[in-house]
Amino acid sequence: MFQMTNEQDYESTRNRYIPEKIEGDMDSIRPEVKKFYSSQGSKISDKSHNQETTDLHKCISWIHRCTPDHERTNLCVLVTGALGGRFDHEAANINILYLFSDMRIVLLSDDCLIQLLPKTHKHEIYIESSVEGPHCGLFPVGAPSGSTTTTGLKWNLSEAKMRFGSMISTSNIVHAEKVTVQSDADLLWTISLRNLT
Repeated sequence: MFQMTNEQDYESTRNRYIPEKIEGDMDSIRPEVKKFYSSQGSKISDKSHNQETTDLHKCISWIHRCTPDHERTNLCVLVTGALGGRFDHEAANINILYLFSDMRIVLLSDDCLIQLLPKTHKHEIYIESSVEGPHCGLFPVGAPSGSTTTTGLKWNLSEAKMRFGSMISTSNIVHAEKVTVQSDADLLWTISLRNLT
């Protein structure tokens, strides 16, 4: 029986996922990695002249520009490795959710995900219980909520007032396959991810 070595497995995975474009200030990409992806046809976009935005901001901005307005609401951008490191980086990544609120961007870590629920409409969140939950939370970042109502949670909110320095919804439990959220403020939704290893 043939068994792949770790190096073969790494190379197989690397060769399967070739990005169309690599964009950023290029201060953290190793030269051999840059050379490899360039040789595979990836376009390298060096934005080192722009130090006012993060690499993630540069990438999401490119996706935003390339996506027609009418398609943005159907697009879902998954950002892996967005949480669990330096807090200033995490805060900058969360800020991206607000800067590009007309797109659905999901920040992923090993143990949770975060996405923005804009106040513009009622949200229906379908829970993938095989990988998500049960713990969840809702946070009014940027402005307090004078009225937030939910369904599908163990401890539902009914026109609840939330703000930092007062009540926020943390350590709640998803109790149904569908959670609904309606609020007069933009909210961050977070839900735990199950360890599948």
